[in-house]
Amino acid sequence: MRVVPFLTRIGKELPLLLSVEGVEERAARMMLSERRQPDGCIYELLVALAYRRGGWDRVEFVPEMPGRGRTPDLHVFRPRSRWAVECKRLAPSLYAAREKLRGIEIAQRIHALCLEMSESIVVEVQYKVELADVPDDYLTAHVRSAIARRSSTPWEDGIAAGRVRPVDWPLARKVLAKDDVYFGGSRMVELLVGYYIHAADHSMAAKWRPAPSRPAYAEAVYQASVVSWRSLSDEAVRQKARHFRRTLANAEDQLPPDRPGVIHVGIETYAGVDVDFTRHLFNTLEARSFSAKKSRLRWVYANHFVPEATTRKDESWAITETMVPYKIGSHRTRWPLPGHMLVSPEGEGRPGVHWDGKQSS
Repeated sequence: MRVVPFLTRIGKELPLLLSVEGVEERAARMMLSERRQPDGCIYELLVALAYRRGGWDRVEFVPEMPGRGRTPDLHVFRPRSRWAVECKRLAPSLYAAREKLRGIEIAQRIHALCLEMSESIVVEVQYKVELADVPDDYLTAHVRSAIARRSSTPWEDGIAAGRVRPVDWPLARKVLAKDDVYFGGSRMVELLVGYYIHAADHSMAAKWRPAPSRPAYAEAVYQASVVSWRSLSDEAVRQKARHFRRTLANAEDQLPPDRPGVIHVGIETYAGVDVDFTRHLFNTLEARSFSAKKSRLRWVYANHFVPEATTRKDESWAITETMVPYKIGSHRTRWPLPGHMLVSPEGEGRPGVHWDGKQSS
């Protein structure tokens, strides 16, 4: 789901992409020296393709030459206009990665408890504090109490709000009676819980029987536990809402002073609308206060990608894409690439951004 949407778009418009000067050399570098980290190059290819699709007559990759100094990724040309383009793909948040690992660690204690007690439950929890501050036995104590009391009554305290309830066996068994289901996917979580919350993180464990012809697929599930959680801590949201000031300073240093410049920032995000909205506010403030030192930087485009392992029967992946322009400084220079999408088909998106609830996958 992280790779297929991007490569599919490149494949569909490969003849147009091949009209970009230097694209074959750039792709070769990705396959050789940068093969361990291809995301940045794939993003550059998509940006170059967007400029050709957007009506720019000539798009060229700027070759890297030792001793020449730092250079932009692309030069784009059309009558009476030329721009320098720099592309940056932000790495996923280390804080978010550590937070998810902590959430899984807490969930593993619930899975061990349920296996020991032969219980099948769903635990849904919204943490109010950072997960690093959640005591190791906090969730286990609430779950053990709920199982002992056979209670689905929600709880709420200073650490979290949550509830414990039985697995939705009627739904799961109805589907498994007819179809084998991939065990590690979101579809299995949906069947056991009854629905799937894309903004939450999930951890699942079960006793299940593999299908003879497809051992990664389950044909029966006997016991299961699912823990779904969200982190609503203000500090956690702030930490995950990584803005792009440092990225702008680094990218601006690669733009030349002889033509206007634009920076494209690619952001892959799973953090939810609260984090993405907060990041947008931070980015807006940073763009307003940013002062270009060496270049004629005029615009920054933020391309947000939200890949999704969809639960629909006829799809294995989907993606939500949002593009937001940020004006740098005070000027009247028009956008070089207005209203563009990099992965989604042009003209098929909805107005707005994915965190305002109006955009759909």
